[in-house]
Amino acid sequence: MKKYFSCLMAFLMIFVSFSTTAFAVGGKEFGASLLLPTTGQALNGEIGATKTKIMAGIEVAAVTTTILLATLTTGGLFWVGLGPLLANHAWSAADAFKTARSGNNNDPYIQQQLSSAQRTLDVSRQNRFDRESDIRQRILKAGEQS
Repeated sequence: MKKYFSCLMAFLMIFVSFSTTAFAVGGKEFGASLLLPTTGQALNGEIGATKTKIMAGIEVAAVTTTILLATLTTGGLFWVGLGPLLANHAWSAADAFKTARSGNNNDPYIQQQLSSAQRTLDVSRQNRFDRESDIRQRILKAGEQS
C-alpha cells in the first residue's frame, strides 16, 4: 500500500510540474486545500459557506477517528479513518480549483474596492513623483546658488 501511495504522489508531482499553464488559475487554491482543507475556500472568499463548514467538520472527525483507530486498534482499521481524510482533502482541493477557475469571486463590491484602492495607489505614486521632482529642482537651484 505504501508503494501505491508513493506512486500516486510521484504521479501528482509530475502532473503538476508539467501542467503549469493548466494550473495558472486555481493552482494556489488547489494546493492549499490539498494540504489543509478549507484553505483554498478561504482564498476564494468562501470561508463562511456551508460547504466549507462541512469540510472542516469532516476534517476534524476524520483526523480524530484516524488517531483513535491507530492508537486503540491494530492493523487495518487505521485505513477506515484515513479513507475519509484523504477523500476530504481531494474534495476540498477539487472544489477550490473549480471555484477559482469559474471566477465566482468576482463580487461587484470587491471589484469596486479594488478599483478604489488602485486609484488611491495611482494618486500616491503621482504625489511621490511630484515630491521627488520638487526635491530635484531644489537641489539643482541650491547647486547653482553656491
